[in-house]
Amino acid sequence: MVLGLVLAVAALEAAGVMLMMPLLELLGLGQIKAAGNLNVVWRQVFARIGLPASLEVVLSCFVTLLIAQAALRRVADYLNARIEADYTVQLRDRLYRAMVHARWLEFTRLRSAQVTRVLTQEVDRVGFAAQQMTGLAGLVAMAVVHCGMAALLSLPLTLLALGCGLVMAACLRPLNRRVQAAGQASQTHRAEMSNAISEHLAGFKVAKSHGRGEHHLQIFTRVTHAIADHFMAAHRTFSTSRTFFELSGWVALTAFLYVAVAWVKLPTAQLVLMVFVFNRLLPRIGAIQTSWQRLLQSQASFETVQKLQAELDAAAEVDPPGAGQPFVLQSGVRFQQVTFRYGGEEVAGGNAVAGLDLSIPARQMTALVGPSGAGKSTVGDLLLGLLTPTAGTVLVDGEVLAGARLNAWRQSIGYVPQEPFLFHDTVRANLLWARPDATDDELRNVLRAAAAEEFVTRLPQGLDTVLGDRGVRLSGGERQRLTLARALLRRPTLMLLDEATSALDTENERLVQEAIEKLHGELTLVVIAHRLSTIRKADQVIVLGAGRVVESGAPEALARQEHGAFRKLMHLSTL
Repeated sequence: MVLGLVLAVAALEAAGVMLMMPLLELLGLGQIKAAGNLNVVWRQVFARIGLPASLEVVLSCFVTLLIAQAALRRVADYLNARIEADYTVQLRDRLYRAMVHARWLEFTRLRSAQVTRVLTQEVDRVGFAAQQMTGLAGLVAMAVVHCGMAALLSLPLTLLALGCGLVMAACLRPLNRRVQAAGQASQTHRAEMSNAISEHLAGFKVAKSHGRGEHHLQIFTRVTHAIADHFMAAHRTFSTSRTFFELSGWVALTAFLYVAVAWVKLPTAQLVLMVFVFNRLLPRIGAIQTSWQRLLQSQASFETVQKLQAELDAAAEVDPPGAGQPFVLQSGVRFQQVTFRYGGEEVAGGNAVAGLDLSIPARQMTALVGPSGAGKSTVGDLLLGLLTPTAGTVLVDGEVLAGARLNAWRQSIGYVPQEPFLFHDTVRANLLWARPDATDDELRNVLRAAAAEEFVTRLPQGLDTVLGDRGVRLSGGERQRLTLARALLRRPTLMLLDEATSALDTENERLVQEAIEKLHGELTLVVIAHRLSTIRKADQVIVLGAGRVVESGAPEALARQEHGAFRKLMHLSTL
């Protein structure tokens, strides 16, 4: 549709140029000679529609054409903007969808600052480039119309003008290459700034407490100054290109006038019309040059977006998660000879876990313990279905955790990480994120079960209190209990707590631990523990070491083994 409007505007432009012929003749400047008898076509048109060929009528028609052209151009501009907006939305949605469906391991290898920058700045630049392409098509169409009309009036002079244009384009090629290089440099500088902002905000508390804020400021200032220097260099390139084009255009127009008068000896009317045509043509050629440079500058953004899209598509899960129906774990989860390897990492001879055999009975509490690097978090991610075994299988109620089973499993589990994850929103919104259809009674029930009802009631607006960025208005223990309540709202059949109390003080650890123990027997609990005091009521303890099961059994029985791995961990742990 946009292309049709562009062609319609170009047709009106051609009609306007043709109306200049009778207008100049009626003004007494003489008859215009043109190829194809265009100088008499206007008489035939006016005769057929029954209008007198008077100055008033021709001027009225000319103004009408201008109005129609302006109206169509406005619609075309709106549609161009709509194209840019729709393309940007589709591109951003496609990227985010690919990110959601990417395998967890590949996703963790991406820098969050990179993903944020591409989804915002780079996608916007690509959308703007798409709009520039449609605008460029319109400019080219208009330029073709003017060149065609000029050729009908005087082919030699038109060829002269086109020759001058080709010389100007050849002279601008080095500047265009500099613009393209500037686009790549700009993309690099934006990446550096995004990375600096992301990393500095994440470590701002540490930097502040260590008095290293000035160091961060120096790094950030260096990056921003580099961006400013690059901006000025790019501006100089654009300014040089525009100045060169303007001066060359005037030189070409002067040469054209000299040749037209001294050599070709064009009649006055024809000369005026040729000047009118070229006066309309030159700005459009300049706009074509500007649009082309903007496209070259956006090329780096397009390549960056395409690269991220390709990486995410290559990392897509074979069976992307859908809205599977939750189910109740009946017998339990079993790892059969499970091996998992992180690419390039040398853990346990290259494997994070190797030949792992373990069972997690339903409606019991299983604790995973072991020294740092033993493979506890890897086992947790395998249990959540975030990682797929390199070898072996994970069975849920006897069925392999894959495909539709994996989709349903992800709807059936709760997860409480070591670092609480809360939105800058109300308590209610943070809870409803897990299950939007939950009632207020259900919210109060899970808050009570997570030992969080009391402190939420004390908040200024209760459930409608805004928690601040990452829940900054709450203490660490309160954030963790609220995260536990949110996980419970999902009505999980299995709950995984990944060192959920390791960063808490004794009192908050006790509150969270009591909340967890109340769930004992109601659902399957898997606790990855650093503090062994949190697993005193576990039904079984699995001790991991170097990615393998070292020993397993009831905590009391393992504690009695004099040279056992669990007993050694007990001596190293603060009970």
